[in-house]
Amino acid sequence: MPEDRFMRIDCLSVSKYAAPGKAGDDIPVVIPGRCYAVFDGATDVNGASIAGVGSGRFAALQASAALIDALVEQAPGTRTPDELVAILNARLGAALDKESRARGERISAATTMALMEEVGDSLRFTLVGDSGIRINGEETFQSLKPIDDIMSAGRVALYHHLRRRGLAAAALEPDSRRGVFRGFDEAIPALISEDEAAEVIGEARRMLTGRLDDALLAFVEPMLRAGIARGQYGYANDADHPLGYAVIDGTVSRGFGLISFERPRRSVRCVEIFSDGYLELPEGTALADWEAVADRIEREDPTKTLTHWGVKGSGPEQLFDDRTVIILSD
Repeated sequence: MPEDRFMRIDCLSVSKYAAPGKAGDDIPVVIPGRCYAVFDGATDVNGASIAGVGSGRFAALQASAALIDALVEQAPGTRTPDELVAILNARLGAALDKESRARGERISAATTMALMEEVGDSLRFTLVGDSGIRINGEETFQSLKPIDDIMSAGRVALYHHLRRRGLAAAALEPDSRRGVFRGFDEAIPALISEDEAAEVIGEARRMLTGRLDDALLAFVEPMLRAGIARGQYGYANDADHPLGYAVIDGTVSRGFGLISFERPRRSVRCVEIFSDGYLELPEGTALADWEAVADRIEREDPTKTLTHWGVKGSGPEQLFDDRTVIILSD
């Protein structure tokens, strides 16, 4: 075995679903000596499925298969990061076109990617979206989207508003999630009144003051009224808008969250590649460290409405998200 190859590989991928055997939207890829990647498919707010799997998993499967094919067929470093990402988009785009024709309607799906390739004496890193990479336990690359902050604050504000109003505990998580996924305007009047919507939006804006630039606060109300389905998705791969974010969705990945760089192999002793299901990074770099932090957060804030805001909380049937980490160490 070459001396510069990582001697230890740890990989853990935990589905958000409690039901045994039900897969989530994360896909890890491990080809020792060649590449390591985590794909995190975007959960469809309507629960749509494509070819028998959730749309997020469909996107992650297509992109990961394209990555494996591209790297197996070519020598290391043959493709630039931009070319590689374009290949993944082309595979996903073709698959979505095929499924759309079969259904007679346009369907969509998307995934993030955090990738490390071994290229000679260098390690090449490519990130698309909000999955992350940490090098030597110190240098972290992760593009957390402002639009997620807006939606998370909206859901948390709605959750606490409904709780104070006396909504049954069992309904708080699904109703607050549905409210931010579908948008507050659609939640009127079945879930909240117009006055309540304005109150919750005002509270979300107050929660975000100091966290977001003032210019971004102007988007809080329109985004929460539209919801994730009608508001957020339109900013995918929009490099010109402050809410834009990069993703692999069958088009052209660009904008915030599209990163590529290299490091000399000799300077790297450890690499951690992870999905955003890990809400907090551990101090240590062992797999047990990652899981200890995840377990602590679940105990302290299962609803994701206290210390770790999110658009989804955990419940009896599923966790708030899948989580995946690959750890490479000497």
